[in-house]
Amino acid sequence: MAYVTVAEFRAPLPERDLVRLTDLAGDSDTVDEAVIAQALQDASDEIDSYIGKVVSTPLADPPSHLKVICRDLALHRLYINVGHDMTAQATLRNAAIRYLERVAAGEVAIGGGPAPIATSPGIAMTEGAERQITRDSLRGF
Repeated sequence: MAYVTVAEFRAPLPERDLVRLTDLAGDSDTVDEAVIAQALQDASDEIDSYIGKVVSTPLADPPSHLKVICRDLALHRLYINVGHDMTAQATLRNAAIRYLERVAAGEVAIGGGPAPIATSPGIAMTEGAERQITRDSLRGF
């Protein structure tokens, strides 16, 4: 399941740009929605590969910033397909990947809640062997 629908992807983009990005053969004046759908699915799969370490995927109700990342990754993929200058798209993609890496590392939360707090799974020792070096044993040094 893609995190962004084809309609959501198409909404902010001019029709002529979508035609250029999806008509890989260059012989049509219509948008190939199958190409968009595949780019969105590939982007969603890439997102899942990062966030799957910290949440169960796919997310049923993805947060809005995850949808933005999905659109950016899909747009980057479409631009690669047609061989356009990738400077601006590469910047967006790199920022998205950095965010996903931070999610995977537990540094930022994917949704509305805080990131998980790292805790020790160990047991606190309250008793042990007698200390070899103490303040009293070091007096005079």
